[in-house]
Amino acid sequence: MSAPEQSLASVAKEGREARYRGDPDSANPHPEGSEAHAVWRRAWAMPDGEAAEREAPDSRA
Repeated sequence: MSAPEQSLASVAKEGREARYRGDPDSANPHPEGSEAHAVWRRAWAMPDGEAAEREAPDSRA
C-alpha cells in the first residue's frame, strides 16, 4: 500500500512552517518543476498569504 499523495494545502502549511522556523527556501523538499514545489515556495515567500493582503490597511478603500 502506497502513501496517499499530500494535499496542496498541507504542502503550503509546510512552506509557511519552514519560513517561521527560519529555514531557507532551498529547504523545499518537493521536486523542482512540480506543482507542490511551486506551492511550497509561494507559501514560504508569503507565509500569511491572501489573508494578510486582505487585512493590510492600504488595501481598504
